[in-house]
Amino acid sequence: MIGGIQPAVLGDAIPPNVPHTIVCSLPTWQDMMGFVEGEERVTTALKAGYYRQKIHDYVKALWKICYQIHGVEGEECVLYVKKHAENPGEPRVCRFEIPYKSGVDVSEFPEVFAVFFPSSALTEASQFMMYTGSGISARFAEQCLECIPEELIDTSTFIIPLKTVNWRDQEYYKVHRPIESGPEAKSALRRLFAGDLGDGLANIRGVPGVSPDDVYLYASGMNAIWHLHLMILDTRPKGLKSAAFNVMYSHSHNLIEGWGAGHYVIGSGSIADLEARLASEQAKDPERPPLAALYIDFPTNPMLQSPDVARLRELADRYHVPLIIDETVGNLINVQLLPYADIVVCSFTKIISGLANDTYHGEDAIRLEANTRGVKQGIAIVDKNAEAVADYLYAWSQKPQGSFIKQVLYPTYQTRDIYERYLNKDSRTRPGYGGLLSISFTSLAIAKVFYDALPCYKGITFGTIFTLAVPFTEMSFHSKLQWAEENGVEHALIRITIGMEDWESLKDGFDVALAAAEDVAKLNEDPVEQ
Repeated sequence: MIGGIQPAVLGDAIPPNVPHTIVCSLPTWQDMMGFVEGEERVTTALKAGYYRQKIHDYVKALWKICYQIHGVEGEECVLYVKKHAENPGEPRVCRFEIPYKSGVDVSEFPEVFAVFFPSSALTEASQFMMYTGSGISARFAEQCLECIPEELIDTSTFIIPLKTVNWRDQEYYKVHRPIESGPEAKSALRRLFAGDLGDGLANIRGVPGVSPDDVYLYASGMNAIWHLHLMILDTRPKGLKSAAFNVMYSHSHNLIEGWGAGHYVIGSGSIADLEARLASEQAKDPERPPLAALYIDFPTNPMLQSPDVARLRELADRYHVPLIIDETVGNLINVQLLPYADIVVCSFTKIISGLANDTYHGEDAIRLEANTRGVKQGIAIVDKNAEAVADYLYAWSQKPQGSFIKQVLYPTYQTRDIYERYLNKDSRTRPGYGGLLSISFTSLAIAKVFYDALPCYKGITFGTIFTLAVPFTEMSFHSKLQWAEENGVEHALIRITIGMEDWESLKDGFDVALAAAEDVAKLNEDPVEQ
């Protein structure tokens, strides 16, 4: 196992025994397929999960208490803090009077509202929560449950019991003492995202006057995109489509397509194609802008291509289109994108934290802020490791026995000259190429064997301090494989986020997977895809 850690079995929390991790173990390709298809063998084994895709036990327990107090037969219930309950529309909304124990101080807890809807609308409600990242956090639910009489709580389904783990007792947090105030932690996170690294030196964002007041925190990266998408819909002319330049994270596409007039995908990543689309739409009505907004990832996920944001900025100005850049993969330490963007978004759950935790409630912000203490050094280690792994895999692909590797996807091999134009010249460390890479294979059979043999954690997220792999196209576009391949994302592709392990451990782990893939390639030069 890379890093000497015991391998995780299907459904295990990654890291193990962490109540609020968002990663569950999917150790084989077949397990991943079972996950996306809702196979009972897989879903019943899950002890953790990305909170937008698997509702945490603590949240479900609080939902149940609310339903027992306020619900009626034939309804389902979800909980939101107050700001998500405005303009509720058709669903029934009520304030949840949580039955706290007497004498418990909950004065700093936010107001909570329950949204009740017919059970027949459960699928639609689940998709809303998945794509928008809305709802209460698991840590907030945990704090609520700790203040509720125990006889009201059904703990029979809890995988991790309440009050068994105090994260502040872990060695890391004894060294990096957490801020005790949620508002103070959020202020620190705003300063960091604004480009203030807390060392008294100049801001690294490259935009004079940028400040924490320009930063807005949301429950997740997707929740941030949801709110800015609502802003676009409210402030731009009605009926305009948006556009995505290159394929983005699948849920970003689903969100932008599902609310409003939809969007175009410039899957070729060709600025000429984008310009032709803009000119065509402008010609239909010269009085209206051609797009509601233009969305890009930098670099792209999972293809690691870097769009020329300066040229996109010129087009955005010419056609009066806001340019939205998701910098999660590149991160503010490595790349400087704010000078070209109208809005920059980032999921701090990824490499800025590195520990696969969410943020929303004050307790979430406190832990996330503590996780960021060594962000510069941590990113530097991850960048160095990832570049070494990419180079090693590329060298393998150039050997006769390594021809089963179709392509190594990493910024040093994809549009390197463009990526390097946007390196952060104000960074405190040598800016690197990020911790994310992808590998495409000559056949699906070889990709499956490589994935199953790779001795690292397997699960859905990236930007962790431990190496984590996922068959990205299978996971993200399982029901849209043809669309993905038409837009340049091959089915036989594995995305890997490289962690902070030592190089020898990483090399040995990849050697295991490469040897297994080589054996399959030798059996048949053109394996039948399965």
